[in-house]
Amino acid sequence: MAKKGQVTIWVIIAIVIVGIVLLFLFLREKNPLPQTRKGVNPVPFIQTCARQAVYENLEKIMAQGGFINPTNYKLYKDTKIAYLCENEGYFKLCINQHPMFLNEVENELLNATYKKIDECFYNLKSELEKYNTQMNFKEINVSIAFAPQRIKLSIYRETEINERGENKNFRDFSVDITHPIYDLIMVANEIASQEAKYCYFEYAGYMMEYPKFDIRKESLSDSTKIYIIKERISGKSLSIAIRGCAIPPGL
Repeated sequence: MAKKGQVTIWVIIAIVIVGIVLLFLFLREKNPLPQTRKGVNPVPFIQTCARQAVYENLEKIMAQGGFINPTNYKLYKDTKIAYLCENEGYFKLCINQHPMFLNEVENELLNATYKKIDECFYNLKSELEKYNTQMNFKEINVSIAFAPQRIKLSIYRETEINERGENKNFRDFSVDITHPIYDLIMVANEIASQEAKYCYFEYAGYMMEYPKFDIRKESLSDSTKIYIIKERISGKSLSIAIRGCAIPPGL
C-alpha cells in the first residue's frame, strides 16, 4: 500500500511538471514582441496597429456621411449624417456640397488616424524597452489613397532597432487594407449627381444593374432623403443626406 501511495504521488508530481512546462510554452507563444528567427521585426506590429486605427475611424466616418465631425448635417436616429447635396429653399434642385468628396474623405480619414499611427511606434518602443531592445525613429510620413476594394495606407519612417548590440534599419511600413469605401463613395457621387440634375435617383434600377450594392432610402418630413449604401459582400455601408426640390408644408 505504501509503494502504491508513493507511485501515486510521483504520478501527480509528473503531471504538475508537465502542466508547468505546457503553460510556459503557451506564455512564450503569447509574447507580444514581434519576434522572428532573425530577431525583432517591427513591421507586422505597426501594420496591424495602423490597420486597426483605420477600421475604427472608418466606421464612424461612413455612418456620418464621410466626416468625423460634420458641420452641415441631418440628425437621423441620433447620428449626424452630412449633406452631400442640399438646397435649403423649396422647389429648387440640390447643390453638391462636396464636389471633391473622395479626396475629402481621404483627408478626413488621414487626419483621424495620423496621431494613432504615430502612437503605434511609441507603444512598440515602450514594449521593446522592457526586453532591453532599443528602438529609435525619425519623423513619420503617412498618406492614404482609396482604390477599388482597397485602401492604400503608406507609412514611411526611418526606424532603427538595436537588439543585443546589432542594429537593424526599417523604413517602409505601408499596407493595403481590403475595404469597399472607394466603391461606396462612387455610388454616393452618382446619387448626388442624379439628385442635382433630376431631383431623383432611381435606386431600384441601379441595384438591378449593380447587384453588389443594396441601397435604401428614407424620406423625412423636411424633404431630406437619407440614402444608406451597402456593399452586400462585406456588409459595409455609407450613409449620406440629400435635400432638394423640397415642397413647403401644406402643399
